[in-house]
Amino acid sequence: MASTPDILTKLNVGSGMNNSEIITSLVDAERVPALERIEKNENSTKNKISAYGVLKSDISAFRDIIRDIKSSNAASHVGSSSNTTIAKFSTTGTTGSDNVDSSLVVSSLATTHTLVTGAYNNSGSTVGEGSLTIDFGTWSTTSSANDTFTANSNSAITVTTSASTTLTQLRDSINNATDNAEASILYNGTGYVLVIKGESGASNEVRVTPSGDSSATLTNNFSYTASTKNLTQTVDGTDASFTVDGIAMTRSTNTISDLFNGYTLELEATSSSAINISSTQNLDNISALLSNFIDAYNAIYTNITEMSGAAFSEDESTGPLAGDSLARSIQRELRSYTTKSLSGYEGGPYSMSLLGVQTNRDGSLTLNTSVLKNSFAVAPKIVDAIFKNQLISDNAEVEVTSIGTDTKPGSYAITKTGSDYFIDGVQMTANGTLYTSGSGDSNGMVMNIASSDVSSANIYYGKSLMTKIDASLSNFLEFNGDINNRISNLTDKLSDFKDQKTNLDKRMATLTDRYALQFSSMEQSIAGLKETGNYLDQMLKQDKD
Repeated sequence: MASTPDILTKLNVGSGMNNSEIITSLVDAERVPALERIEKNENSTKNKISAYGVLKSDISAFRDIIRDIKSSNAASHVGSSSNTTIAKFSTTGTTGSDNVDSSLVVSSLATTHTLVTGAYNNSGSTVGEGSLTIDFGTWSTTSSANDTFTANSNSAITVTTSASTTLTQLRDSINNATDNAEASILYNGTGYVLVIKGESGASNEVRVTPSGDSSATLTNNFSYTASTKNLTQTVDGTDASFTVDGIAMTRSTNTISDLFNGYTLELEATSSSAINISSTQNLDNISALLSNFIDAYNAIYTNITEMSGAAFSEDESTGPLAGDSLARSIQRELRSYTTKSLSGYEGGPYSMSLLGVQTNRDGSLTLNTSVLKNSFAVAPKIVDAIFKNQLISDNAEVEVTSIGTDTKPGSYAITKTGSDYFIDGVQMTANGTLYTSGSGDSNGMVMNIASSDVSSANIYYGKSLMTKIDASLSNFLEFNGDINNRISNLTDKLSDFKDQKTNLDKRMATLTDRYALQFSSMEQSIAGLKETGNYLDQMLKQDKD
């Protein structure tokens, strides 16, 4: 339906103008710029939400790489031996960070006490009715007339046999009853023999005592006591004997993991001359891990730089996060990774930059392998500070049993005055051999001081750079973290833009009505003027007539 102004125009009593188009143009002059502003802000907000979704995914992927590096068991050193036929020397886990360069002479290997029965026709032969008690300890001599046996702390076992128990069943009964002995059946060329072994070492030899044996079959075939030895000893149980840097040592096993912290020594054969066992820097592994970190870092840093970049020419485009405070904050946090101070490590504090990780002008990272090699030679502990947490004492009598939520990473000096112990000059609370720090940076740390003879010690508590980066990235990704909160706020803005569009439509409808009323009034006025003009024309014509 045509508006009033248009009806008057069509009746040739109005202005003759297309008032509908004029009104539409007038309304559009106000509506279009306002709508464009709303839609521009709406699209910008949608782009920001999308960008933060991408950034969130990037951070999550970066964190996964950091966690892979953390769990990679990066060792700063690897063990080696100059003669692996005599002994093997290898790194254990992640703790092989001590420098080792020692001479080794192996005098004798640890052996396992071995007892053997006489030959049976087959493994199904019966062994006799009764019971066998097997216990573990040390035979004092090899003389059958004067032997004495001293039991160790391992529990003795007793296996019961019947008239139908076979050699195979006896073997299985022994093996099922204990981990401290091993039984097996061998064919010696003429018959089947039962072999009984203890664990290696002089203090893990075996005594076998039959009882309840009315027919004496067990006694005649399985006794190995001070008075009766019907089992044949084929191998004496002995300890390994060796010297390290001229220091004589013994062990009950040929696999030794308590000699050097973080390393395992495996004795293979005796030697008449010394061989060398040493540790070497595992720079290839360290370099590879640092390169993995740098690649992942550069990928996320480049992406956030592009998303937060501002345009400086007409040919450039502004990133969706340009000027965004959170994006800038994340960038600053990323840049801080190479300069974070890492305390709680001997010789520290350290930072990644000391390992040759350098920042380029564009913010990306590169690795200078020469700096890495030189820095590591001077301060190998720096690698620990990058890759692994640390909680150690330089005194074997002092062990940290727990730390509190308020305990801060750092190096702490333990001192003693009278019967009281202090940590960094602050007296600790004593409960037996347990001492607790109740204040300062060490607040909540508990340690066991095993001997009152301890006069001093140093405690090193360090959180590695990878641990700190993991925590930093996790903070961004938390459910109520900065990124999720920012996405939530931006999503709320989208609803506001919808309301703004609705309100704009309402305002434009009101404006349209107002213009229509105004133009209607104008057309009516023009129609009145035309009517008056026509009347005057008629009057003038009459006067002439």
